[in-house]
Amino acid sequence: MHELGVPTGQGLRRKIYETRVLVASDAHLPYLDPSLLSMLRTTIREFSIQCVLWLGDFFDCHKYNHLVPVDQRLIWKQEKQMIVDLLMLINEDLERVGGYQMISRGYHDHLWLNRHTGTEDMRSLVRNLDPTVATLMQQGRISISDSATLEGIPDVRGEMTWVFTHSLHYVSTLFQTPREFAKREQKHCIAAHAHYFDVVRDEEQAFWIVEAGGIFRDKLSRMDTHTETTWRRKQSSFWVIMEGSQPLGFCSGCEPSMVTSPCSCVRSMP
Repeated sequence: MHELGVPTGQGLRRKIYETRVLVASDAHLPYLDPSLLSMLRTTIREFSIQCVLWLGDFFDCHKYNHLVPVDQRLIWKQEKQMIVDLLMLINEDLERVGGYQMISRGYHDHLWLNRHTGTEDMRSLVRNLDPTVATLMQQGRISISDSATLEGIPDVRGEMTWVFTHSLHYVSTLFQTPREFAKREQKHCIAAHAHYFDVVRDEEQAFWIVEAGGIFRDKLSRMDTHTETTWRRKQSSFWVIMEGSQPLGFCSGCEPSMVTSPCSCVRSMP
């Protein structure tokens, strides 16, 4: 099971010891893509997912988002309820296998914490959402990483084989962030923040290099002012990472009948 009671700190790297992990980044709540939620929940059940990793920018904190006009209809109280409702839904899906959720720091979370000195860290931010969330944290059903980088998916020797990260800086060059991490860490890597969605192998064919995409609504990507490339999409998506297997990507364009197969949008890898 994951670590309980470890000290917090932005420099501390949490470890995920489970071998069936669903990685959902950049939810930018309340701007979640509703069409993807049903697929995500079905995937949790079909793959007996043990951990759902919210890999940064779980909150949008849209007051500090220069890409999305402030939606004055959404006050913080309403936003909090949407966030709590989602956490409760996913908790129900994970109960069958005793799974849990991990929420890690992202860029928008970082901005929020920097501007709200009364909120010490990610743990405080999440715990203060609702008493039911605080209870799940005490029970180990929701865990927090105050660091933007984690490790996980142990091999038979107990060595972690994956690194999960959410860069605090936007990098427009495709695969640059996960490729650099994979080379330095000598692990497979999935990187969030850029909202790109794809997978390749590194030059030595040793490690998977994954751009995480995100489960935000499409309108968020259409407002992105950064230069688009000929490479397809910033598309609503998530990943299933399992020990010894090719990472499986799922996006809003997937056919429901193909939910247990890799997304056809992702290049087929040898």
